[in-house]
Amino acid sequence: MEGARHRIRIRALIIAVVLGLVGAGGAPAEARVSPGPVVDIQSAAWLAPDGQSMTVQVLASCPERWTVGEAVVAVSQPQASGQASFPLTCIGSLRMFSVVVPSTGGTFELGEAQATASVTIERGKTERAQDSQLVQVQPAVFVELANTARLESGGGAVLIDVTVACPVGATGQASYVNVSQGQTSGNGTYVPVCDGQEHTFTVRVQASRGAYQVGDAQALTFANIGHEGIGTAGVDDGPIQVVA
Repeated sequence: MEGARHRIRIRALIIAVVLGLVGAGGAPAEARVSPGPVVDIQSAAWLAPDGQSMTVQVLASCPERWTVGEAVVAVSQPQASGQASFPLTCIGSLRMFSVVVPSTGGTFELGEAQATASVTIERGKTERAQDSQLVQVQPAVFVELANTARLESGGGAVLIDVTVACPVGATGQASYVNVSQGQTSGNGTYVPVCDGQEHTFTVRVQASRGAYQVGDAQALTFANIGHEGIGTAGVDDGPIQVVA
């Protein structure tokens, strides 16, 4: 679904990040130059629907005027592994990086993975920082709304396509599409199929008030899935055209 308005709802550990940015004196870390390279892997990663990559979040920093020699994340599971670099620059403050790590062989799966992040910097000498931990691999959801919706029932409803993909092992849950046009609005429902493949659902959106007409409208969808008692969703929204 390249070029599409794909979004992944990632539950970023914002509180942990904020706490990490606050020093013992209560001043933000970005106000001080870090004494050396720092790298910290977050506890969760997100698996792409096809299992060919996972996204790992890393906090990293290095002092100003140093040069980054290497900034990489490696992940491994018994059946698959991979490595990717991330664009760290030395500005003296912590930043969050979402690193997409492709598999170099095999397919990543939900569950656990060993993740290692390392940073090497140079300025007359070389310094290095590394962090390694077991991360929980959670499902990511990709979703795309069609650009058009077709009138039905004399404007009492519209039909719109939604394409969704989610990883093997996750479970699709009740999801919805909203289409609004002026004072007219309505919802339709569907349930994602999580098998690593793209599935397109033609969703009937019944107007709860008013009637749809040919012309501009707005659409929004939440594609909901669950895994081991934890729910997540893919979101897409944007302008569409209602056609006859």
